[in-house]
Amino acid sequence: MPNSVGGISIATNQLANTALLNLNRNQGTLGKLVSQLSSGLRVVTAADDPSGLAIAVNLNDQAAGFDTANLNVQDATNAANVADGALSTVTSILQRVRSLAIEAANTITSPTDRTALQDEVGQLLQEINQISSNTNFNGQPLLDGSHAGFQPAVNASAIIESNAQIGTFNTNVAGGGSSALVTSVSIAAGLSALGDVDGTIQVQVAQINATQQGLVVSFFTSGTASYSQIAQIFTLGTTAGVNASAFSFDGVTVNFNPSAGTVDVNATAFIKVLQYVSVNSNPNGPAFQFQGGANEGATISVGLVSVSTSSLRVSNINVATTQLVNGNPSTAGAVLGAQDAIGQIDQAITQVNGARAALGAVISRLQNAENNNNIASVNLTASASDITDLNVGQATADYNKEQILIQIGTTVLAQSNTNAQTVLGLFR
Repeated sequence: MPNSVGGISIATNQLANTALLNLNRNQGTLGKLVSQLSSGLRVVTAADDPSGLAIAVNLNDQAAGFDTANLNVQDATNAANVADGALSTVTSILQRVRSLAIEAANTITSPTDRTALQDEVGQLLQEINQISSNTNFNGQPLLDGSHAGFQPAVNASAIIESNAQIGTFNTNVAGGGSSALVTSVSIAAGLSALGDVDGTIQVQVAQINATQQGLVVSFFTSGTASYSQIAQIFTLGTTAGVNASAFSFDGVTVNFNPSAGTVDVNATAFIKVLQYVSVNSNPNGPAFQFQGGANEGATISVGLVSVSTSSLRVSNINVATTQLVNGNPSTAGAVLGAQDAIGQIDQAITQVNGARAALGAVISRLQNAENNNNIASVNLTASASDITDLNVGQATADYNKEQILIQIGTTVLAQSNTNAQTVLGLFR
């Protein structure tokens, strides 16, 4: 019965072909499983999962970017810590200079002692300049102002640092009167924009003659360490409208109480004048730029100001200034110079503290940036892992199954090759 189903054929061994087909498939699957198990990856080649591989590569690139950005952040943090340590030393030096100025602001201190104090002041100021010029990180200067970036302007100011209370209440002062020696100070409008000079104004009640008191005004210029007095002595008295109640010096107007009397002789007020500081926006001295993230534009700017004595405006501090009065040496200039030094150091310490506070804020930001980069890197790596990593448990089970199927397939193929030999029985 030709073409009958289930006939015996020796021209084509269909059973062997079927067994071989399945055996080849199982061997191919087993080879893929071996590659996956040996690499630990589900996606070994692009053919395994084209879209998944593309996504995983992008995720891994992002994670690597965050890891590299963290190296930048760590460098920036280390540089900021170096700068902060140097600023801490500068603060300590300024505090020592302030102590020396306080010691010098004493009329009982001898000229020799003042000279010794000034010698130490000079050495300490030189050390501040050395710290400013030599502090660096990886060869990049930190505190010489070359990477200050934008710094806002600071208006001029005049502040009553010390004010004597006199015995007579002055009712001619706007606002209800005052018993203070100096009632108010103001700065000409132009000075806040154009600039004046640092210094200290001393206002002191003096006995002019047996019956008359007057106001002696002295000024110490910080920048040149020079002492001067206003030639005019302002007479004082209690009669309203007769005596002057204000004077101007170097653009600073001082309103005072003209009612001082004999009991107020030597009453003194000190007014600290701080000059206008213009805006600093030097394109040749930009702030440091750190790539703090994995993407374009994820930068962090860090501006580090100069802490040289000229930038801090303390380079000419002199607690040993001498002055000749009627041909004789006087301590007035030295004492006022020491008083001025105290005020100048105070503003310098404030300036350094501001720089340290800004630097501390940057360090805090850098620490948070590092934490964010770590979190992003871990999450991105986990996302890529979900796509590319192999489920080893499932793959091992499949591997065992394929091994069994190959063993069975090999046996079946061997049996199917001997199946055709049954045809020989028909010839017996």
